[in-house]
Parts: sequence; C-alpha cells; structure tokens
Amino acid sequence: MVEIRKLLILRHAKAQKDAPVGDRLRALTDRGRGDATTIGDYLHSLVGVPDAFVTSDARRALQTAELAAAACDFGKPLTIEPAIYGADAAELAEIVRHLPDAAACVVIVGHNPGLQDLVDALSGGDVVIDHLPTAGLAYLEHDGKRWSDLAEGTCRFRGMTSPRLLAEQS
Repeated sequence: MVEIRKLLILRHAKAQKDAPVGDRLRALTDRGRGDATTIGDYLHSLVGVPDAFVTSDARRALQTAELAAAACDFGKPLTIEPAIYGADAAELAEIVRHLPDAAACVVIVGHNPGLQDLVDALSGGDVVIDHLPTAGLAYLEHDGKRWSDLAEGTCRFRGMTSPRLLAEQS
C-alpha cells in the first residue's frame, strides 16, 4: 500500500521592509503575526497536527513557523534548516528528500522565489503559481514510502491559500 505524503509549503508572513541589521533579522509586522496565526489555524483544519515543521533560520520565517505551529497544536521542537534561506527549487527539493520518513506530513517555511518555484517543479508544471504571497500556503501530495523518492513532477497540487483569500471566503 502506498502512503500519501503531505508537503505544505508556507512562505513567511509579512515582515519589516527595512533591514538595518541585515535581511535575516527582519521581524514580522503586527499583520504578519496575525496572518501566521490565521494560516496555522487553517493548517490545523486542513491536516490536523503535522509531523514536522522545517523552517529557515531567518527571523521572519522562524517567527512564522512558531506562530503557525502553536496555532495548530504542534508540540514538538521546530527543525531549523539554515540552507532554506536563499535556496532555489532544486536545493529545497534536496532538503525535502532528506526529511525523516516517519514524518508523513511536513510543513516547510521559507522564502520566495524558491518556495514558489518548488511548488511548480514538484507539481510538474500542472499548476503554475504566479505568486505565493506572504503567509501563503501551498499543499502538495506525494505518493511514496520515502521522501527520497521525491522528484520533479511527482506531486499533486491540492491547493493554495493565504490569510487574505481565507478572509474573502468567509
């Protein structure tokens, strides 16, 4: 029996525009903090409690991951992966391929354009995302027993949303 692996790709929420102490240290704005919690609530309604959160070490991504994880009752430590910062789609796919197989549902938190390009590559171009907004969440499914089987075009795109889209729907 083939297990379905769920990959949820979350772009960091809205952050400060200025970077007086460096881009990695940009913090979330008030709106960003609210949006991260909103998307965490949605994430919980979508998949329950994920098995893992893997996040960039950039402050805005880490804050997004912490707030989203708290909102979906994730009670384990986050996995901080510095290589997510600045990674392109191929580098991000390599990070996903090294996820533990015991984690069937994983949230990866990072940055554009890498995340947006990752969604396009893994879904094989079936869906082209023009823009993954801040706090935007893309949902992919992968059939396979191991994350190491992940390759271009091996995922099904199941949808994308953001706090703004969720507000428009309610």
